[in-house]
Amino acid sequence: MIISYRKDEDLQNLIDWVQRGWLQCCGVETYKDWELNMYFNCSSPGREACGVPFSCCKPTESVIINKQCGYDMMKTEHEIDKDRIIWTLGCIPAGEQWLEANLIPVAGVLVGIALLQILGICFAQNLRSDIQAQRTLWYYTF
Repeated sequence: MIISYRKDEDLQNLIDWVQRGWLQCCGVETYKDWELNMYFNCSSPGREACGVPFSCCKPTESVIINKQCGYDMMKTEHEIDKDRIIWTLGCIPAGEQWLEANLIPVAGVLVGIALLQILGICFAQNLRSDIQAQRTLWYYTF
């Protein structure tokens, strides 16, 4: 996913939403996972080299989103500032924490979906039986 971040706009928007809007995380396991992306790795010639996407940045009181706040965050001179500027926790650990915190609602939704599926199966079986009963009446009335 991280490798294809700039190649697919839909994937980029999904990753940005997960990192910024939902889990408040950066990368898969840690923010250093962005080194795998050709635009953000430290050997890249572009301005985003040794950086992370803006969606890794913690929100500020500023009205305008700073799209360059993640630049150079993987360089060693920013070690002190990292925790203040970007999310350093990866999205898998953040997702695990979110799931643990919301286990009861998630389980309730899953049980509700399972009950709807079972109810649908019961109604389908009932309809099948009614159709079979009607077909037997058609064949034996002549």
